[in-house]
Amino acid sequence: MSNQPVEKRVVLVLFHNDLRVHDNATLTMATQLASESSDARLLLVYAAFLADTLNQKNWGQSYHFEEMGQARTRFLEESLSDLDESLQSLGNKLLYLKGTDSTDTLSSAVQLCQLIDEQGVTDICVSQTADYAQNLAYETLQNKYPQISWHSQSTATLFATMPTKELPNSFTQFRKKVEYSHNLLNAQKGVDISPMPKRLPPIPESLAQNPECFFAAQASDERAQLEPRFKGGETQALAHLERYFDSRAPSIYKSTRNALDTWSHTTKFSPWLANGSLSVQTLLNRLRCYERQVIANDSTYWIWFELLWREYFYWYAMTHQKDLFLFKGISTQPPSTGYDKQRLEQWQNGATPYPIVNACMCQLNNTGYMSNRGRQLVASAFIHELELDWRYGATYFEQQLIDYDVASNWGNWQYLAGVGADPRGCRQFNLKKQTQQHDPNGDFRDKWLV
Repeated sequence: MSNQPVEKRVVLVLFHNDLRVHDNATLTMATQLASESSDARLLLVYAAFLADTLNQKNWGQSYHFEEMGQARTRFLEESLSDLDESLQSLGNKLLYLKGTDSTDTLSSAVQLCQLIDEQGVTDICVSQTADYAQNLAYETLQNKYPQISWHSQSTATLFATMPTKELPNSFTQFRKKVEYSHNLLNAQKGVDISPMPKRLPPIPESLAQNPECFFAAQASDERAQLEPRFKGGETQALAHLERYFDSRAPSIYKSTRNALDTWSHTTKFSPWLANGSLSVQTLLNRLRCYERQVIANDSTYWIWFELLWREYFYWYAMTHQKDLFLFKGISTQPPSTGYDKQRLEQWQNGATPYPIVNACMCQLNNTGYMSNRGRQLVASAFIHELELDWRYGATYFEQQLIDYDVASNWGNWQYLAGVGADPRGCRQFNLKKQTQQHDPNGDFRDKWLV
């Protein structure tokens, strides 16, 4: 066998929901590919709105609101800035293709294709995703560049492939099968973590002296009143991971998880998990460490339980693909709801007849975040009291939430609308009872209804 290095490689990493350097199998793969060439170059790219500009139809939106809310935009910018700092410490930089739909601005898709052509890209590395529109964009690029080798790695889930032979019709069936055949929570050995590269191959010389190509931190939008502890980026994600498990919060999580507004009562990992600033394997290993060193009880199990919910919705989205966005979902019958502009705007603006719903919506509009309990209440009111098409609610969440995840968001909305993975059909919450139970003194409503 010859020991001669392979031909010159130009490897491009297309970041999506994997904005980290720790436990990033895609970045590890790209580094390994580049190491096979004596004169390799590495392009590290984040292309904004890629799925929108490459696809004729955006399957992630049934109704076109703003592309991304202020809080979600700010959290993403902070995450990209942190990623860029990490990449620079390893000898490379982040190329940020911030295209728009404007006619006087090149779209990120056009910019990406120009970059691929000009640099002679030989390999493209991506992370697996349940985002149907993003996968369509990848397919378009693969068809356009059949000569380029594509490499796809698992970075967002506990399992690289679906852990059941077929996807069960309910989460409970999924959980039982997974726990029976995969002992991840109680295994003696931690989940394998991809090693972080010690050094990254350099960027092409033709780009090295062109600062306009690289990520530049944006000024914070003061109108986006993001909860200060929700700061985007892997650095903040890992710091929050340690703070949370250095506290007693995990040991009482099951009894506090339905709180509407208290920071320590829920885990708050979802924003960093959603854009991949934190790996779910890293989180699971830290949870298992807590169980070994501090306590293992119903509350710590419930954190695992909710990680399995996240896993289920990922494989649910992968299985049903476009059906995730259809009015009738995966059901045979569509729901009896519809579109009403006035009621929709009342719900968006927190001006419905239901104070608890209004308080939750004001919290969302001001911070980009809402508790899981709050999401269930406002979605139930949207579907049952206001009798609106659930897809409009899912799309508004997509715009606003800093922890927007295509699978969990659309899967949960289908679930509550009775057109998804729920054997009992529609879920309707008694808003009066829920208010008495979760905001008995009106503290939450007093804070947000101002």
